[in-house]
This record gives sequence, structure tokens and C-alpha cells, in this order.
Amino acid sequence: MSARRRIAGAARRVMISSEIRGASLAVVASALFGAAGGWVVGEVTSRGYPAWLGLAAPLVGLIVVLIGLLNYDLLALMTFCLIGFVRFEPAPFDLLLVVLFGVGLLTGRLRWPSSKQETAVQIGLWGLIVTNMLSTVGVVPIYHSLRFLGITLYLLALFCFVRMYAIERHAVRIVLVGFSVSAVLNALAVVLGFLGISLPVPVVAWSIRGLGFFKDPNVCGAFVIVAALWIADQAVQRSFSFTRTGPLLLLTGLLGAGVTLSLSRGAWINLAFSGFLYFVLLVRGASRTQIARFFGLATAVVLVAMFVLQFFGLGDVAAGRWHFQAYDELRFSIQRRGLLAGMSHAFGVGPGGWPAAHGLYVRTLAEQGVLGLTALALLIGGLVVPLARRVSGEPAENQVLPDRVLLAWIGGQLVNSLVIDSIHWRHFWVVLGLAWASLAMQGRERK
Repeated sequence: MSARRRIAGAARRVMISSEIRGASLAVVASALFGAAGGWVVGEVTSRGYPAWLGLAAPLVGLIVVLIGLLNYDLLALMTFCLIGFVRFEPAPFDLLLVVLFGVGLLTGRLRWPSSKQETAVQIGLWGLIVTNMLSTVGVVPIYHSLRFLGITLYLLALFCFVRMYAIERHAVRIVLVGFSVSAVLNALAVVLGFLGISLPVPVVAWSIRGLGFFKDPNVCGAFVIVAALWIADQAVQRSFSFTRTGPLLLLTGLLGAGVTLSLSRGAWINLAFSGFLYFVLLVRGASRTQIARFFGLATAVVLVAMFVLQFFGLGDVAAGRWHFQAYDELRFSIQRRGLLAGMSHAFGVGPGGWPAAHGLYVRTLAEQGVLGLTALALLIGGLVVPLARRVSGEPAENQVLPDRVLLAWIGGQLVNSLVIDSIHWRHFWVVLGLAWASLAMQGRERK
């Protein structure tokens, strides 16, 4: 009887704990929802939008929260399907991510990474947070600096979210499928825009550069590359058939056209370097058939790019883009002065203090100093080095996200970041988050 009493007492304690947790969740969710609803109503009213929109926004927010509570993976898919739509801040992706992150933490779906794993990454992460905060000390006026500090902290939170969520293979696939849907829609919109088909928003800037649903063609081109390489890898892994690999080949060609029409030199170099690095890593463990498939696919992408440029009459424009431009001298001048600013300020000039650096490393050095650049290098190095060690022993069977794709992604983005300050690119931190999750996933499976 004593054993039965102990079991019954334990069951009651679990039930009470569950009830307290549920009540706490309801209180916190209600407070967050009320605060967010009040902010939305205030913003809608102050900007002159119809009053009904202010009332509809909280209702939509409540529906989103309910979706997250009932089907968390569905909300994650919806969120990443919107990652490529960034015409205003905060973007729809940002708002959904806040809900997704909050629901995941309150329901226990997300758990903070253990400090015993990937130590270098965590030191780099906290180093970036601390150096960004320290760099705001003494900045006048402070509002501009605090705004960029908030953006940086938000993107580091996105990095952590991807690490905590994509710890299961099905979650990795959800992130990648949603990301790819968004990339395909951007590439398709750019192609339609060049064909003269009118869309609700302009998707071609300055009549010759495709920017999709972004504000900058350089971001659009680099964003689309991530999906293009993953879809190409899925085609390389599978045996050829029109039903299984045909759609993947068509999507790869469409994404290649989107990258080409961005007319971004950084994106073109990114694609070339990523493709070359992917091929080098593929040769190490792939069959001759897989290598031949990649060669065929790479050749097809190059031919599609050449055809697209000629079809839209952009051949001379593309050739001219490779020449030294008038504004390049200004960019190099800003970078030189950014190096001097970073070396002469212990903690940099503060977040947002060097916005036109045109280089991730120069901007980080100028705004957060040597310690900030060291923290960034430690974070990225803590991901790249273990992945490089793993890739040689990677099995050849079908995988959702092989290490060779992760390394090719990161390598291309890092090369692109030599000429673009990508510190505030959402997809840059998603890629790094997937790499961190991949390392953690292997460590957990090994245990």
C-alpha cells in the first residue's frame, strides 16, 4: 500500500506541476499577446492605415499562436516560407519568428544548447554579444547605435533558434523546404519581372538588376544560392528519373537564372566558389555517377546563365560589371578608413557606426574592434573546423543536409562577405545555425 501511495502522490505532484506550467504559459502568452497587440494597434493608427487593420492584426496574431501550439512544425514551415520577403522592417518572417521562438521556449520544444558542446561556438557567440554591448558605451547619439545593436542581437537569436530547432532531421528538412520555397518564389518573380509581367511590387531595380522581394539585389542573389546548391545536391544524390529528379533540375535552372539576373558580382563569385568547393568535397566520397551528374548540372547552370543574359540583352551589361566601377574606389577608401577606425578604438565605433563598409570583416572590426572580429572568427571557425574534419568520413547514402553542402554554403558566403557587409543577412545566420545544429546532432547520435 505504501508503494501505491507513493505512486499516487507522485502522480498528483506531476499533475499539479503540469497545471502550474499550463497556467504560467497562459499568463505569459496573454501578456505577450496583449503587449504585441497594443503595439500593432498603435503603429497602425499612427501611420494612417484603416482602423479595421489594427483590429485584424491581433486576431491574426492569436491564430498564429494557436497554430504554434497545435502544430509547431507547421508554424515553422510557414515562417521559413516567408524568409525571402523583406521589403520593410520588421518583416513578416521576423514577427512569426518571435512567436515561434516564444511558443517553443514556453512549451519546452526548444532547449538551450549545452555549454559542454561546441565550446568555441558558444564563446564566439557570447563574445559577439558582449563586444556589441561594450561598443555602445560613449556613443552619441545613442539611439542609432541601440537600433543596430537590437538588430544584431535579434540575428544572433535567430542563429540560436535554428540550432535549437533543427536538432532533428525532419526539422532540418522543414527549414530547408520553407527556405527553398521562398527562394524559388524570388527567382520566379525576377524572371517574370524581366519578361515584363507586372507584379504588385517592383522586383527589378534600376531596370537591369533583379532584387526579388528584397531591398538589395546583392542580398537576393546570395539568398537564392543557398537553395540552389541544396536542391542541386538532392538531384546529385538521387538516381536519374524524370519524375524524381526532373523537377529538381528545373528548379536548379530557375534559381541559377535568379542569381544571374541579380547582376551581383559578389553573388556570382559566391556561386562559383560554392560550386567549386562542393565539387572538391563531392569527389572525396562520391561515385563516378554522382560526379558526372554534378558536372552535367553545373554545365547546364552555366548555359542557362549565358542564355538568360543574351535573351534579355544583358550580355554587355554583365561584361561591364566585371570592370572596375567608379564607386569601387569609394568602397575601398571606406574599407581602409574602417581598418584604421577598428585599430584605433578598443571596442570599435559602435553598432551601425560604419554601415557602408562593404565587407563583413571590416565592418565588424570598425564597429566592435579587434575583440569583436576575434569573436566572429572564433564562432565561424568553431563550425568550419569540425565540419571539415567530418566531411572526409561522410557516408555516401542519401542525406538531408550533407556536410559538403554546409561547407560549400559557408565558404561561398564568407567569400561574398569580403565585399558585402553581411552581418545583418538573415540567411547568413540561418546557414551558420544549420551548421551548428548539424554538429550537435552528430554528437547526440554518437551518445
